[in-house]
Amino acid sequence: MQYFKGDSTEIKYDESAKTLLDIISVDLNTFFDESFDCFVLGDVIWDSDRSPLANAINKSIFRESFPAIFEVFLEAGSFEGYLSVFRNIFGDGVDVSFTVPAAGKLEIDITSDQVVLSDLVAREVVNNAYVFSEIIDHEDDNIAVQSIKGMESEAEVEQMLFELVPDGIYTEITLTIG
Repeated sequence: MQYFKGDSTEIKYDESAKTLLDIISVDLNTFFDESFDCFVLGDVIWDSDRSPLANAINKSIFRESFPAIFEVFLEAGSFEGYLSVFRNIFGDGVDVSFTVPAAGKLEIDITSDQVVLSDLVAREVVNNAYVFSEIIDHEDDNIAVQSIKGMESEAEVEQMLFELVPDGIYTEITLTIG
């Protein structure tokens, strides 16, 4: 810190707040470093339409994938960037192959068989509020449903990639699920 006068009174005031200011500084640095991994930030960005991808990606996918997607914006158009986004959306088991048949043309083949299991829940209104409860079978086991992880159509992937692909590059996408 640079003092104005450097007299004992100024130094005494600085020393009295130094511990607290150091804690605040560390907390601010932690917030800055980790805030982009928070799903709630993804919800806020999507809900407030602060990203062009908000119209291109389902909210549940966006909230989980936005850190990887925004990171790719720094190096738009790189194979590593695309792989990072696809792995984040479809899971680590996604198989992606790239073909460059001509200058300015990119073919992307995506194959995903990653599934997500979710408990089936019932929703009812009690005292003007939603109450959720798990649905169980005759043996008191939760009933689960299975869905595909990530996007479910080529149109969704194309719409997302439209925001990520640099101008002048034509992409064709093939998505195989299951």
